[in-house]
Amino acid sequence: MLVTRISFCLRCVLTLAGALALLYTLSYPDSLLPPTPDVAYVQGYTMYDIKPVIWLIPLLFMEVASSLGKSRNKVWFIAMGTVFVGSLLAYPVLQARAPEWVTPTLPFEDGKLRMGLFYYAIIMAVSFLLRCGLFVYLFHEPRQDEMDDAALDANILEPSKAQTVREIAANPVRVRPRFLFGSPDQSLIDRFWELMRRLSLVRRKKGLLYGLAAAFVIAWFILYPRPTEQEALQRDLRIMYEYTVPPGGGYRATPRAVHAALRVFRHVSDRELFAGMTFRQAETWLHLSRAPATYRAQLRDESDLSLPSVDDVFESRTRFFTVSDGKRTAVLFVRTDKKGDRITVSEAVDAGWNAVADEHRRRFGTDVGARFFTR
Repeated sequence: MLVTRISFCLRCVLTLAGALALLYTLSYPDSLLPPTPDVAYVQGYTMYDIKPVIWLIPLLFMEVASSLGKSRNKVWFIAMGTVFVGSLLAYPVLQARAPEWVTPTLPFEDGKLRMGLFYYAIIMAVSFLLRCGLFVYLFHEPRQDEMDDAALDANILEPSKAQTVREIAANPVRVRPRFLFGSPDQSLIDRFWELMRRLSLVRRKKGLLYGLAAAFVIAWFILYPRPTEQEALQRDLRIMYEYTVPPGGGYRATPRAVHAALRVFRHVSDRELFAGMTFRQAETWLHLSRAPATYRAQLRDESDLSLPSVDDVFESRTRFFTVSDGKRTAVLFVRTDKKGDRITVSEAVDAGWNAVADEHRRRFGTDVGARFFTR
């Protein structure tokens, strides 16, 4: 019995790990196989060929882990349900504090947790229909009468002894109970009915408990406080200054800070909030004083920077604010008036999120510039 329980728990843990991997591959496939334009030049089979169906790998692992013993469906749905409920509880928290995990910051990113949960729910529904519906119908265990050697099919009974409906109705078979040990024991019957009432009460309590748990999860998902636009902006203005110090020295923004910085830069660019401001006023609006003095110089570096997503041959703009984690880069470019002391236009630029999208945008910029100056 102990070995059986340990085996059951181990299968649940393995299947749970597979369910987590399944949700991750559905939500963040680009983190496993980052898009790269070099794949187009590779001949033959590559891992990128299976990227659209890479989620089948953890799904097959779950099937193998849950099938190593009895109660296969119980193990499967315990793991799937635990991950699904946990994701629903984490969803509003991540949306309020780290939205880049829930929704894509840029349109060419993968679907993040929102789309991952959607596909995960579809897989759960399909597996329920198959395991508890179709498979039960196709592979059900034989009934007791199917295994009884004395049972006879209706088509092999003696037709000459058959009765009509009227004959059966005229002579109904009345079964008279006969107690072999005297009159029934009423106290035993009462204890039986008491046991049935207790079982019914336990069932109702379980149903109530599950209902309350489901109501709590739904209420948490819907009622968890989301920040307003201004609150989200203040959150990003605070997060964008998070950094780490690599072993080689210098400063490097955290991935969370780069996403926050890009959201802030797009907010500024879309609304042209810096139009008419001086550089000092724009720095004050961005709360640049929150960063250490040496990091400020890195953030405000105005030297030329080559970005993989931009063809800057024909550009004449100033790099005003740059946040980078070494892989992703968010830059706020500005243009000034004739005197050069006030900002007129600001533009948010990203690079490093998607190498294929960066290559396409760089080529598009080159083509547009070449056509413009050859007219």
